[in-house]
Amino acid sequence: MKILLVGESSLLHNTLKKGLQERGHRVVLMSDGNDWHDSPRDIDLRRNMKRYGKWSGVMVLWKMLCNLHKICGNDIVQVHNYQFIPLMGWWNKMVFRFLKLTNKRIIKGCFADDPHLFRQQAKGIPSYSDTYWHGKLQNIEENKERMAFHLMPQFDDCWHYISCHSDALIACLYEYYLCYDVPEFRDKLYYIPLPMEILSTDGISLKGQGDIIKVLVGLQPKREFLKGALRIAHFVEILSKKYPGKILIQYVEGVPYDTYCQMIDEADVLVDQFYSYTPSMNSLAAMARGTVVIGGGEEDYYRFIGEEELRPIINVSPEYSEEKNVEIIEKAFFTKEKLALLSSQSILFVRKYHDYRQVAELYERLYVKLLES
Repeated sequence: MKILLVGESSLLHNTLKKGLQERGHRVVLMSDGNDWHDSPRDIDLRRNMKRYGKWSGVMVLWKMLCNLHKICGNDIVQVHNYQFIPLMGWWNKMVFRFLKLTNKRIIKGCFADDPHLFRQQAKGIPSYSDTYWHGKLQNIEENKERMAFHLMPQFDDCWHYISCHSDALIACLYEYYLCYDVPEFRDKLYYIPLPMEILSTDGISLKGQGDIIKVLVGLQPKREFLKGALRIAHFVEILSKKYPGKILIQYVEGVPYDTYCQMIDEADVLVDQFYSYTPSMNSLAAMARGTVVIGGGEEDYYRFIGEEELRPIINVSPEYSEEKNVEIIEKAFFTKEKLALLSSQSILFVRKYHDYRQVAELYERLYVKLLES
């Protein structure tokens, strides 16, 4: 198949591209690099404001015109979200129409924020998120600009048009699937796990077997209200005072990705997202290395994927009291051999559900199904 992937979200399309290419497909990736990630792409749509100023948007369109031979005539086009090029809503809507006319099938990924997610979260779907818990909206002031942007009429209209006219919708997280599991979209909604490159087991050792538990806290100060890592770190700090010399906490911010991965390798535990229902790409990258994650791993999610045995994530929740969250972490840290067990299960879990080659096969099956319909 000839496949065009448009947009990027935490290297999802890059990793999927590798899997699809290994299965013999011709794949082109077009994106703006996903902001500070600066992820690899074949067609670069990043807006160069310093060089072109207000004309930077025109240059994005020019780059697309120069690559029409790659953009048109594909079997499958997959956009990562409703806003898949770095332009205003009406341009995304127009480009989507063009892509639908000039390619066989087009798919919308549910991989990031959109108006529908915010409306569903406000209803308590899922039961908690970074905008809602304890039965009411939360982080209202912190999320004000973020929500206002996506709920602008032009973006809302763009989202609705693209969602309704896509041949399929793919949710990469269970919470995204829950939000889109409504009558309007149910017949074309699919869940496909996040793809991860699987590391060789050589050199991977089980964590939590030393005298000191090394805990890594990755910080994104501008996005802390979305992630909540500092709230989890607070629980760990309480335990470090209760067990002097038993827990070493390291905070990290703004280091190169390779350095960050090395730090994950050396840690026993990674503090990830407090408001997440399920593991993120960051969580999975740690789990693949045998590093235990404190984050989202709800029972509803395990039931959804049909997993009856593996429970690798130390699941905390904004709906729990501080005392309960601390107790959950304490049991995981100081129950004999518990961290080593979670470390082993983390590796098994990622290999079982997120191997990029298996995930690419799931995408391929869907693509074939759509082309045959």
